[in-house]
Amino acid sequence: MNRLLIALLMIVLFGACKEKYVSPAITPTTGYLVVEGVINAGAGTTNIILKRTTKLDSTSIVYEKGATVFVEGENNSKFNLPESSVGNYSSTALSLNNAIKYRLNIATLDGKKYQSDFVSVQSTPPIDSVSWKQDSLGAHLFINTHDPSNQTKYYQWDYTETWEYHSPYSTLLKYKEVITSQGLRYALVYRDPIMVSVDTTIMKCWQGDYSKSILIGSTVNLSESKINLPLNFIPTGSIKLNVLYSINTRQYSLSEGKYNFLQKMKKNTESTGSVFDAQPSELVGNIHCISNPSEPVIGYIDICQIREKRTYINNSQLIKWNYEPPCRQVEILATLDSITYAHTQGLVATTTARIGIPGPFGDPGTYYYSTPECLDCTLTGSNIKPPFWP
Repeated sequence: MNRLLIALLMIVLFGACKEKYVSPAITPTTGYLVVEGVINAGAGTTNIILKRTTKLDSTSIVYEKGATVFVEGENNSKFNLPESSVGNYSSTALSLNNAIKYRLNIATLDGKKYQSDFVSVQSTPPIDSVSWKQDSLGAHLFINTHDPSNQTKYYQWDYTETWEYHSPYSTLLKYKEVITSQGLRYALVYRDPIMVSVDTTIMKCWQGDYSKSILIGSTVNLSESKINLPLNFIPTGSIKLNVLYSINTRQYSLSEGKYNFLQKMKKNTESTGSVFDAQPSELVGNIHCISNPSEPVIGYIDICQIREKRTYINNSQLIKWNYEPPCRQVEILATLDSITYAHTQGLVATTTARIGIPGPFGDPGTYYYSTPECLDCTLTGSNIKPPFWP
């Protein structure tokens, strides 16, 4: 009886502690402006992405279209960043003067103007290497860099991944419509009636991905500016390392202000939400709405060289990677009804199986079938070889 009373009391107490939370922040219908990117002081392209914040229950991305964006120097120099794609404003090498400070200017279609603080141009040391090691869990990748001048104290990295993969099965057959007294049926014919060969254009493809977490590091508390930190992890059995894998890593030197901004953003967006996590904190960047100073703007603009390094990992370098494609073959009789059934189930014939009772066109008695994704790699990737692929 006592235990029951205690249980009821706990339920009442926990229920009483729950209250609906209404945020005091008033968000405009169009959302606040979000500015992503860095001004590239090196030979590469500068990309600035403009977005709008959305409601917490929204999964859509709202890009800021049609804005006027340019980089302005203290010496009144100006470098335009035209919109290259929706919400992405870019330009090739800007040829900035390292002795001059620059800022970013944005004018949106609704007439509002935004401006960053003037910031100095920072040099970025080259990436020494992207190393990796394999254990029972998978492949661990690490970023290695150092600054001989000991000037760079804050770093950021991002990366893009590309991997080659092959269709688990090949096919030289395709469906052909056949009109019978029972109506529309399907038969199997060669994809290439002259060559009678496998269609190799759907056997080798490439896929890609990019880093989604905030990767930053600091050497402030170290005796020298030297970095060796985890960059990426690929679990054992992943398709990414089944043939050949490439990772292109970009390195940025940061100001202390940008590093602190990203550190707060990382805590706000990547924490698990437990009571032991750091509490969300306000993000104060260096971009301001000059037409309405009270309007928040999310973003922090830095200027630096962007260093890149591409690294490859071949499956032959790994030990028992054990990739298992989610594919299987089923055996179906070569009758018009059976072939029609396979077509309606979304199956594609891979190869002939065994000689049995001849089908309606003298075909072997049975065929092996599989799902389209297991025979045509272009359904999940591209068969166009990347220009950097060996």
